Amino acid sequence: MSMLNRAIQEFRRGLMKRRGILVLVWAIILGVNTWTENLGDLLRLQSIGFKWNSSPDFLSFFYFEDISRIHSHFIIVKIGHFIGFAIFDLLIFNWTRNHKWSLVLSISFAVLTEILQLFFGRDGRLYDVIIDSLGVLTVYSILKYTRIVDHLN
Repeated sequence: MSMLNRAIQEFRRGLMKRRGILVLVWAIILGVNTWTENLGDLLRLQSIGFKWNSSPDFLSFFYFEDISRIHSHFIIVKIGHFIGFAIFDLLIFNWTRNHKWSLVLSISFAVLTEILQLFFGRDGRLYDVIIDSLGVLTVYSILKYTRIVDHLN
């Protein structure tokens, strides 16, 4: 193998590693935003706190009637869910170059974060998983559409 080929392979390995680190960093950012005890304190005071609830109300995961009452800025929070998981999916796709894996990993992480919220004293909800998944599916659709358009040109 020539030195040039080795250098190219080493560069690619480093690039994949950096992409993986970006995914991990974004997952941590999403996790902190999702699991911190009080989202308002995080946004206003940059205060992070965690509280463990060893026996959460799992049925609350399926509540839909509180979607607009759960947070005073619920539209901004839900847009944050959408955009946060759209970015997460884009980063995973950029890392794996595989739509199926990026969809599975992103939506699985959305489910995991919402279920874990119940243990952190927050309101994990199915509707947030749906909003997160819509962000993921939007990125998937855009990537698929641009790939189709590129092939047509």
